[in-house]
Amino acid sequence: MPIPKKPLKTLFEAMFHGKRAFADFMREVSEEDLGRSHIQRGEKQRQLNSPSERLRAYHRFLRLFLVEFLPVHEAVVFSYRKGISARAAVEQHAQSRHFFVTDIESFFPSLTREIVRETITSAMAQIPIADLPDYLEHVLDLLCVDGALPIGFSTSPGLSNAALYRFDVSFEARCQELGAIYTRYADDIVLSSGEHAAIEAGEKALNDLLAQMFGGALRLHRGKTKYLNVGNKIKLLGMVLLPNGTISIDTSVKNEIETMLHLYVRDRDRFNTLLEVGPAKTEARLAGLVNYANSVDQSYLEKLRRKYGTAVVDLFLHRSFG
Repeated sequence: MPIPKKPLKTLFEAMFHGKRAFADFMREVSEEDLGRSHIQRGEKQRQLNSPSERLRAYHRFLRLFLVEFLPVHEAVVFSYRKGISARAAVEQHAQSRHFFVTDIESFFPSLTREIVRETITSAMAQIPIADLPDYLEHVLDLLCVDGALPIGFSTSPGLSNAALYRFDVSFEARCQELGAIYTRYADDIVLSSGEHAAIEAGEKALNDLLAQMFGGALRLHRGKTKYLNVGNKIKLLGMVLLPNGTISIDTSVKNEIETMLHLYVRDRDRFNTLLEVGPAKTEARLAGLVNYANSVDQSYLEKLRRKYGTAVVDLFLHRSFG
């Protein structure tokens, strides 16, 4: 059943009940709202935005009444979806023998304001905001920074899934014709097949379709593009796909988890200084790794419980660390 459309102001007031003013929502975004910082990754520097409490509130509103109504091709897209983990993407490829893995270079910054505008405009019929066209440019001001999708906004992940919707539908259809399997997890793309020729043809179709649909705005990261074949190590989305189709955790991640658990149990002082970021962040890192193990390989988690104690492992599995 279609959801009845209502004016933006009516929806805003229904959500905030007078705690925030619609006039404030319409106020221009300031530098203070954006909270710009920069992170260094190798030779590249990326801008990270930590929005103000005001802007975070309006992003929650836009997620609820706009972003969540945008279409996502759920058969192939596994990123940023509640209850769905990266393992689900890898499982699609478990019976394949040949693989092509790549990612989209500078993914969020490559999704321009124009792409975001087209994403929203094409889904206008599904979005329950009756007068959205009247406010679209201001909404784009709230969602974009410097003419593109920013890293750090809670709205960016969902928008990135939807921005590639037409591409995902078209490319999956082409992969089915070729006899290849396609999955996407954010900017990470995996193709696989029982035949090497199918994924070679898939790579060409992938480049052609990206160029056709995005005019060069989205490009594959050549330094992270490679072919893999059964018989060699198959590493997909940080997981290892074994020849029998079993999915496990990469050895380097296992080593990090076990080193941290060993120090936590045997030498708390060394554990607290292991990452040189303080005990709280070190515990948070270990909690993240244990939860990752839980989502990928339950048998490995049981091994950790036997080796380090159920109470210790479950402490990091179920507790939130700052």
